Amino acid sequence: MIVETDGYIELIQYLTGQLPVFTEQSSSARTADYTLRDFMEERLSESMMAVFEQNELDEAVRLDIVRETDAIVYDLEEVLSKVLDTHPTPQQEAFINEFVGLVKNLFDERLQSYRL
Repeated sequence: MIVETDGYIELIQYLTGQLPVFTEQSSSARTADYTLRDFMEERLSESMMAVFEQNELDEAVRLDIVRETDAIVYDLEEVLSKVLDTHPTPQQEAFINEFVGLVKNLFDERLQSYRL
């Protein structure tokens, strides 16, 4: 659906270009009592639930989206493996929010093309 698209590949390249956000750990900026992994998974789950709520999808498409989301989580875990169990900084949370929003946009765009 989206993980094989040029848009997603560019999004992963954008993620790798932003790795300094995840390597610069400021102890004074760590305020979260949850891990980066927890935050990332929660944000992706919320975003995919929004996709489901905003679109009338049959079960096959829903399952495709779940599989795609699993692949996205896997990719994120691969790229961010060294910092997933740290507490996110506000800058890291902001980036994850932006990234997840861009992923949702890719899904929305693809689902829109199905309706046309």
